Amino acid sequence: MADRPQAAPVPPVPEAPAVPAAVRPAGAAGSVTVREYGTRYLRISVRYHGDARFSWLRVPGPAHDRPQTAPSPAAGVALRRVDAAVADAGSGAGPGADAGRGARLALGERAAASESGERGGVVYRVPGAVSVARLLPSGDDTAYRLSVRALADLGRTLRQLHDVPWEFGEPVPPHHGLGRLLAWISGAAPDGDGARLRALAHDRLGARLWTRLTDWAVAAQEPPGRGGAVLLHGAPSTGWLVPSPAGDHSVLLTGEEVTGGDPALDLGWVLGELHELRSAAARGLGAAGQGPPVDYPAAARALLAGYLRKEDAAATTEALPPGTARAATLRLAVHMRDFASFVGWHEDLRRYADLLAETLDADGAPTLRW
Repeated sequence: MADRPQAAPVPPVPEAPAVPAAVRPAGAAGSVTVREYGTRYLRISVRYHGDARFSWLRVPGPAHDRPQTAPSPAAGVALRRVDAAVADAGSGAGPGADAGRGARLALGERAAASESGERGGVVYRVPGAVSVARLLPSGDDTAYRLSVRALADLGRTLRQLHDVPWEFGEPVPPHHGLGRLLAWISGAAPDGDGARLRALAHDRLGARLWTRLTDWAVAAQEPPGRGGAVLLHGAPSTGWLVPSPAGDHSVLLTGEEVTGGDPALDLGWVLGELHELRSAAARGLGAAGQGPPVDYPAAARALLAGYLRKEDAAATTEALPPGTARAATLRLAVHMRDFASFVGWHEDLRRYADLLAETLDADGAPTLRW
């Protein structure tokens, strides 16, 4: 789930800003917990270890439906190669260096029992305490600039991942977000508030759009044609993206959801989140609707510029992977479903169901209008 308050589901890339107060924890002599949050699906604890070193521990909650697993050895090797390429691209000096910079991949490690307890968990070593999910809508100008820059970094790294074909001699792992969505659509996950939302969404969407949602989810879960599957992060989001307070690089938590498939799934996952936040803000929904104004189009354009390897992405969406708009729409449905199931009922879900219906009816086109 995204790293934002759980009240409801909810220009050129600037130069490196000064460190915002929001990402500077008070000094401590030893390791100290600086943040804890989560849902019934996942609990997250952020600890500060001194010298700008942080660990993010992600532990399954009571509603988590599967063990947390690391990527296969072959996929792990590929991920480390991508990270090395990202590091090399960003190691140049001078004004052109940022143009090739991407988000570094922080690969999760199995947490020790002393850290995570009986349920286990995954720990990530990162240079920051707060994700873009918190910084982007915070109302702090420096935090916003840091977030936009991080989203451009994310776009570049996703493109690096998608340049790697899935040729590891092993089956492609399932896409867990799509798996949860399909179980919910079919009624195979009949939890209380999730089932209540399913009935509401079925009514709000009607038979035609419910069938469209089902067809899109089934098609997205099917592997691409021969040679079409690439290395995917599996669940990129602003909550997995952690900028360095020093402004030198961003880090993308990576490992638990790694899979292979259509590149549209990764890119659409982030665009769907930004579309949801923009729409929620415009409609006064949840935390996004109550917070300060946010220029979400500039944030999305930075992501797209990074992915398309362009200075400016205001231009075109033709170069995006086919199916990106559909994937972004599915991301909207997954987050709505996850909120009901793992956080609980909120009356705003009625209006989120209407937003999903409108986006489906437009074939997902609003998710690409930035």
